[in-house]
Amino acid sequence: MPTRKAYQTLEDRGNYDDVENYGPYICSQKNAWLGSGYYFWESFIENAHWWGIEGAAYKNGYLICESKFELNDEKCFNLIDNPDHIRIFNTIRDTMKQEGLYVDGKTTVARIVNQIKEIIKVFHYEAIRVYGVNSVGFNSPFSNRTIFYYRENKKSLQYLDSTPAIQICFYDKNGLNRKGFKIIYPPEYSEDYLV
Repeated sequence: MPTRKAYQTLEDRGNYDDVENYGPYICSQKNAWLGSGYYFWESFIENAHWWGIEGAAYKNGYLICESKFELNDEKCFNLIDNPDHIRIFNTIRDTMKQEGLYVDGKTTVARIVNQIKEIIKVFHYEAIRVYGVNSVGFNSPFSNRTIFYYRENKKSLQYLDSTPAIQICFYDKNGLNRKGFKIIYPPEYSEDYLV
């Protein structure tokens, strides 16, 4: 199983001595994209910086903490590159449409995942993995999009995102053998920082 890095962005509240001891921190807000859990940006630290500056736009600055985990599709509901999991999601969404439980443009991913949990009585997944398409705006300094073609003074709408906003939400704090939680940004808060 591949080991991946994951980054949790937190508001800098001046409590950096406690962060590593008590983290990661759960997000249980009503509008949490994937339901209540421990949210991380997978693999690309640029997305963690984007969240601190533009996404959440923390007024007092932000911290980034790094963890590692093992990507295991038997324990992670993988909506990026596991066709079976994507089919389950689509089937439940289509069933919800037929039953009048889905409203286009209003029903959220979190609502569909909760429906899956209700239908699959034993939802054994410790995490969910998604790609937040268009999370980082095209004009953001954190965007790493390269268009596929340019023709007749028009650039294509299609592009390659070389730092995709892959988000992983751990439902279990130590799910997918998540290990470690150390501050890596700002560097002066890191235990490895040299004066």
